[in-house]
Amino acid sequence: MNAEKVNSKDSGDGNQTIERTEIKDSPFNVITVDGESFGVMGDYRLTEKAGNKKDVIKQLEKITWNRVIQVVMLLDEMKSKLKNKKEEI
Repeated sequence: MNAEKVNSKDSGDGNQTIERTEIKDSPFNVITVDGESFGVMGDYRLTEKAGNKKDVIKQLEKITWNRVIQVVMLLDEMKSKLKNKKEEI
């Protein structure tokens, strides 16, 4: 679990603590900001915000066709971005 402090325009004092929790044996992480958690894969958000981290972990550990399609689409997008960067160089 990692916690990092970032500046945000939305927070009153300009600082927020962001907690990143890795889900073992998966490409997913849970991000918690101000008591709300959501699931991500890399820079991409996969779940809606939830009140606690355990609910998000349960959602991400459950393998559904929807989750499989999300992951395949994200991998395709990441591949396209890499290809475009190579073409620019």
